[in-house]
Amino acid sequence: MTKNSVRHTRSSKKVHHYRPQRVNLRDIVKPKPRTVAPRIIYVQNPYYEQMESGLKTVEARPNYPCLRDLVPGTVVQFSNRYSGRSFLATITTRRVHRDFATIMLRAETIKDCLPDRDPHDLQRAVNVYHGFRNQTYKFIARKHGVVSLRFEHVEPVKHKPKRTTPHSIHNRDEYERNSLCSIFDYVQRKAREFKYGTK
Repeated sequence: MTKNSVRHTRSSKKVHHYRPQRVNLRDIVKPKPRTVAPRIIYVQNPYYEQMESGLKTVEARPNYPCLRDLVPGTVVQFSNRYSGRSFLATITTRRVHRDFATIMLRAETIKDCLPDRDPHDLQRAVNVYHGFRNQTYKFIARKHGVVSLRFEHVEPVKHKPKRTTPHSIHNRDEYERNSLCSIFDYVQRKAREFKYGTK
């Protein structure tokens, strides 16, 4: 009897112990609502500052496919890349127009779209929009149309605290901890104590 002819007897099939997962019926009947982060829309200066202060209440852009799901009641976050500031707003009305000139600026008024421009000069206001993205907004608007989003602030804007300078500080206790001003002040104070023996 050779080694190849020897047959090893295998044990019976392995028995799998199935442990069912416990499920709470409340989770099935009433699922937890998913929190969706607000859509971030980046706006450049000076238009972001106008929107932040409340002067500009309408944001107009070409009607890109990514903006077509913004309906009244949607919460969006307008943000500025340069300053890092942002605020939440709710879309109140959404209108689709043919282009910037004939419908949008007359329906929404130039004052609400471009508060720093002459409200009676329609052509210059249109040229502002056509000048965006290296003067490509004019051709993009012909293809996709124009959408105007009127919004309202959800919460007050949170400004970052201004940095304090040595000229604006009269008390040493007002320095920020581990700041350069506090370190230089501490070194100078110790040098005076060592030289004159007084504070």
